[in-house]
Amino acid sequence: MGCTEWVELNQKNKPQSNAIATGVFTLLATGMYHAATLYDPGYRNEEWAYSRSDTAVLVTLMLFHIAAIVGSLAGWILIERYAKKQINFVTMSFVIVGCTVSIAVPHSLIAVAFARSLMGVAHGLAYLLVLVHGGEIVIKELRGVIMAAVNFCVISGALIGGIVNPVDLESLTAHQFLGIIGLTYMLLAFFLNLMLCYESPVFLLQRNQDAEALRSMLKLRNESTESWEIRNEMTEFKTMLSEDATTSRSIFMDGNLRPLALVALGKVASVLSFNYAVNTVKANVIDEVLDSSATTTTDIRLSIVILMSIRMVVGMGAMFAVDVLGRRALQLVSICSTGLVLVAMGIVYLATDSITPDIGMALFVACEVGASLGLTFIPDVLCSEAFNTKKKALSIAVVQVLEQILHLIVFGVVYWWNFAVYDRYGVTLLVAGIPMLSIGYVLYRKLPETSKMSIRQARIEFYKREGIVFGGSKNSVEVLYD
Repeated sequence: MGCTEWVELNQKNKPQSNAIATGVFTLLATGMYHAATLYDPGYRNEEWAYSRSDTAVLVTLMLFHIAAIVGSLAGWILIERYAKKQINFVTMSFVIVGCTVSIAVPHSLIAVAFARSLMGVAHGLAYLLVLVHGGEIVIKELRGVIMAAVNFCVISGALIGGIVNPVDLESLTAHQFLGIIGLTYMLLAFFLNLMLCYESPVFLLQRNQDAEALRSMLKLRNESTESWEIRNEMTEFKTMLSEDATTSRSIFMDGNLRPLALVALGKVASVLSFNYAVNTVKANVIDEVLDSSATTTTDIRLSIVILMSIRMVVGMGAMFAVDVLGRRALQLVSICSTGLVLVAMGIVYLATDSITPDIGMALFVACEVGASLGLTFIPDVLCSEAFNTKKKALSIAVVQVLEQILHLIVFGVVYWWNFAVYDRYGVTLLVAGIPMLSIGYVLYRKLPETSKMSIRQARIEFYKREGIVFGGSKNSVEVLYD
């Protein structure tokens, strides 16, 4: 497919990305609050943290992830009972209240904790909703790029949060500024949800609303009449649902453990490469080069800007390539390159104290480029296409809960550390890098290639144990359950 044809295809199918835009704006808002546990924001010097114990500040920051776990589990319950538009309004209400509290009471620890909790619940709800909804409505030619864009928006929010948090805006605190941006996002999200959020045909077919499902499909495909492509898609949806009707809801039965384990491993590798500990090491080394180790909380940390900008620019290029080069190739290259650099740097920092910051910065920039090729967004793409429809919501929720638990563990352990010694650098990088290489090997042996496959064909590949597609775009039409 040429560039012109791709642009025309994307424009024709714009209603599909518009349908999940509310969730995307929500994740842009919540991603800004996620930044506080990805980089050191200097909160100890803010008024709400004055005269507070380190434990109180730590718990306040961790509440975002604890609440995100609650939001993911709540999303699993709600998504099978209510329409997407209704759930979006509930999610938006959490963000609006959280942003309002951030603006109105930015100096109170209790208010900050309450706001972060609400944003965490919204994050868990929105993430689950977007992955389930997007996977069911987006055409196979665009599913990779659109679902990868979801994680790109979380990274964009983290970039804004990472830049704003350490900055003294004189008339506004960081929380007030983030709250204002969040409310702006919600204003746009409200109208998008009201006018452009179309329900998933799969959801409607499950409830025997065939006529409504067809109308929704026509809107999503930007067609006025039922074409043979739409008729074939609807038939495949019905076949998929009839296959799933014979299975249980347990995520550990009917072969679901295999895709659950593969997607979970990808998410573990994602967290290992992008967490508070690893990011702190990278930022500190770059700060040394920029001679900004003594930067006050009123200055932008250029190291964070550099790292996140690399992740966004390279990630954007990889995002547009995911449907061309394939999920498997990008993820394996990203995992292995990142893991190798982290292990090599960990060994060097443990073996010697003489490595210059310039060399360290160059290697960490290379590491960031590798990590941006798909390590963080490919697991989200796979979440949208790997699971049985009866098990999808809970399976994705479990993967998200695992992600939040890992962030909690890393942040809770490392928050107290003094990163002034290189031995800490070495231990951190080795603990992150070695498991990543192991995960890369497992995924190399077991992860199928699912680009340009319908969601039914893709999940068949995940459930198969033999004849797995490792490359190309072979259309599997094997029966899933014998």
